[in-house]
Amino acid sequence: MKPVRKQFVAMFAGLAILAVAGCGHRLVAPQGQTAVLIFPDRATATKFQDKVKQDGIMGAVGALGPTANVKPLVNGTHVKVLSEADDADEVIVTRGPYKGLHGYVLKDAVK
Repeated sequence: MKPVRKQFVAMFAGLAILAVAGCGHRLVAPQGQTAVLIFPDRATATKFQDKVKQDGIMGAVGALGPTANVKPLVNGTHVKVLSEADDADEVIVTRGPYKGLHGYVLKDAVK
């Protein structure tokens, strides 16, 4: 192989590795569940987490009410983490039917 061709192949392989590594996060549902909730803002995610501690999962879902724009995403959904905080991570979905969806998930939901 010519030296220029070897450099091109090496550069292409490096870019491919970076592209795959950049999208390496997935959503992980809590034990016994099949979906992860994605919230429209950090305040709603924090409110939900506090209610789960007080009233359990069913009480927390009821406290959000019908107007909350919360969506369940399937366990294993690919996401890109945009920012991290102590209580919730800001993510964007990178694959699947919800590709492009932006929101917040509880801290333990991203691996």
